[in-house]
Formats: sequence, structure tokens, C-alpha cells
Amino acid sequence: MASLAIVLNTTYKLSNGEYAVALRVTHERKQKYYAISTLVTDNAFTFKCSTKDWIAAGAEDNGLGKFRRSFTNYKECNELLRQKLNDAHRILKRYEDTNTMFSFQGFEVDLKNKPQLVVHGKSTVTVDMRIHEYYNQHIKILEEQGRVGLAGLYLEVQNILKKFKPNALLSDVNIRFLESFEYWMRNIRGNKDTTISVKMRNLQRVVNQAIDEKLFKQESYPFGERKYSINKRLNSKTKKIAITLDKIGKLRSLTLEPESALHLAQQMFLFSYYSRGMNFIDMSYLTWNDISETHINYTRRKTGGQFEIPFNEHNLEILNYYKAHHRVIGNFVFPIFDLAIHKTLKQQYTRKKTALKAVNDNLKKLAAMIGEPNLKLTTNVGRHTYATGLKRSGANTSYISEALGHATEEQTQTYLDSFERGAIESWEKKMFES
Repeated sequence: MASLAIVLNTTYKLSNGEYAVALRVTHERKQKYYAISTLVTDNAFTFKCSTKDWIAAGAEDNGLGKFRRSFTNYKECNELLRQKLNDAHRILKRYEDTNTMFSFQGFEVDLKNKPQLVVHGKSTVTVDMRIHEYYNQHIKILEEQGRVGLAGLYLEVQNILKKFKPNALLSDVNIRFLESFEYWMRNIRGNKDTTISVKMRNLQRVVNQAIDEKLFKQESYPFGERKYSINKRLNSKTKKIAITLDKIGKLRSLTLEPESALHLAQQMFLFSYYSRGMNFIDMSYLTWNDISETHINYTRRKTGGQFEIPFNEHNLEILNYYKAHHRVIGNFVFPIFDLAIHKTLKQQYTRKKTALKAVNDNLKKLAAMIGEPNLKLTTNVGRHTYATGLKRSGANTSYISEALGHATEEQTQTYLDSFERGAIESWEKKMFES
């Protein structure tokens, strides 16, 4: 691997008799110098001096040469030199961790894509990092943590931002940028407020992370009630999409060819409804190890909450069918994943997305089959219908929210868990038998 040092580049004397301070990179007896002045954006500091103002790195300095006290602003400049050397070491460490072969060309690209450093007084602020590069860092971390779903959202927003402003910098994200981004998503992409809200909240999260990492100035924060307010500008409330119980009955009464795609869509929709609005991803990962003699016990993948759902005749019937007809590697209840094929978390995430789309497409066909061609039937409708049905069956509104949107899932589950054992079951009995 290459070696690094901050040096006075005495191989080339400037016209005034001084030398440029540079990052020297040595690899396989070849050397290349990167002038520090090209790696920072604050023109208030000069990164050149004579030999009398320079202290070459000693053995204990790990390659960090520095300015003498006689040099103007020596403290601020030496801090910048230390940070640029650390940046370079981090790049080499990443190469080592990922078994990436070193090349001067690749190193230079990575070095110059790092945040540029600016010093104001005693504080150091980093700016001018491309947004998509910053997203890349977080996507990689999330994938390493196995949080593939969240990584997928970051990747989606990253791609949208690259189409909107391909070379946008973190420092470009201000109120006008956000207003333009909103306008572009609504009028060019045709997105609705709920979709725009998801993208904006992700970008807000990224900006908050950049502030924590000193890559964005706190005083430039563009979000908030008196700035760009997501809550005021965008109607992100989930629409009421619950269907009436007679439509549930019609769906349940459909006779479909076993093992068909339509049959799978029907069964997963009904299982969600009869299992307290279980989410599609949780149904996909549900295994027979989660099934006891009396309950379904699983961990919500999104929130980590523990769920215990009692059997009723309807979800038990579906479980018995799949127990008799399906056995796949991984011991999954529903035939979504096959670990012989979907081995990695990324493969499973991709499979979940394609399977969800296929199920929702087939639910539209089922809606037409029950005489409701304009009914927007999706897996999420089962969650909303369960919550609404529970309320209409007599559950007090203080115990259950109006809908099972993402913002209220944990709160709603807390209400359900707090009921006396048997209370929910009595309300469920009323609506399931309707």
C-alpha cells in the first residue's frame, strides 16, 4: 500500500523562492505531489513558504510536516494539514478493507471528492461535497448493517436528486433548492404530496447527518417552521383507503386456482386482514418457527416491536393450507423467498419489491373479479380495513388510530397491546363474522 506525508515540495521552486506545501504519495517507488492549495477552498490561507518556515516530519510525526510559529496563521494551517493527511489515510484504509487496488488516478478522484476544508476563526467547517457522493457513503454503511430496505430508499432518493441536479453540492441545499426540487417532482415527475414528503424527509435526514459530521453549517439549515416546512407545504397524511366488510366477504368467496398468482394475492391480503394488518414484508419473512400452537409471534422488521396474534378460524385456515402445500428453503410460510436463490439481503430486498408489485397487480385483477374495477386494492388496504373495522365493531377511538399509516404504526400497536386479553378478540369476532 502507498505511504503518505505532508511535505514542502522542494522539487519545484516558485518564482518568489518559496515552495508549495503538498501531500506526497509514494507507491512502488513512484511519487506524486498534490498541492494543499488545490485541496482547500479558503483562499485566506497560503500553503507555500520558504524552508526556514517549515518543519519536516520526524519519526514521531507519522508523516505530518508543519509550519513553524514564524508562519502567519500557522495554527489554522497546521490543523488543515493534519485533517488532509487524515482524509488521505482514511481513503487508503478503505482500499485495504475492500481489497481495492491502489492507483494514483483513483486515489486522486477520491481525494478531490472529499469535503473541502474552510477555516473560520477557530472552527473548521467542511463544504462542497457532492450530494450523491455523500449518499454513497450512507448507502454503503446501511448495506453493511443489513438495513437493505432503508438503503434502498437512500438509493432511490439519490437517483432522483442526480436527475434533478447531477452535480449539486451539500452546500447547495437551501430553501430555494428545496422549493425547486418540490416543484420538479410534482410537475415534471408527476409525484403526489405523499411521495414528495417521503423524499424530502429523507433529504432532511441526510442534511441532519451532514451537520452532525461537520459537513454542513448549522446556521444554513433550510428546514423548519419558518423556512422550508414539510408539514406546512405537503399534505402527507395517509388517505383513508379502508374497504367495506362486504367487499372482504366477496374477496374471501372467490374460488381461484390453487397455486396461481391470483390465489397467492388473495391469501396474503386476507391473511394480513385477519392477522391484525400484518405488513407484506413481515408476512414474507414469517417462518413456521413463528407459529405456536395458539399464536403467531413475530418481530416487526420496521420497528423491532414484538407482536403476538391469536389464531382465528380465517388466518388458521390459510396457515393450514400453506403448511400442507408449501415447503421452501428457509422454512417460510409464504412462497416469496427461496434461500437457495435469494441468499443475500440485497437479493431478498429486490425479490420483496418485485413480489409486492406482482401481488398488488393481481389484487387489481381480483377487484375487477368482484365487480369493483375502480377499487384501488393493495396489500396496505388490508391494514387500513382491519383498523377501521375494529373501530366500527366497538373499539373506543382512544384505543386505536384512524388508520395504520407509517407515522402511527408503533402508536397503534401500543394501543392494541394495552388491551385486556380477550378484548380485541371479542371485537374481531364481531367484524370477522360480518
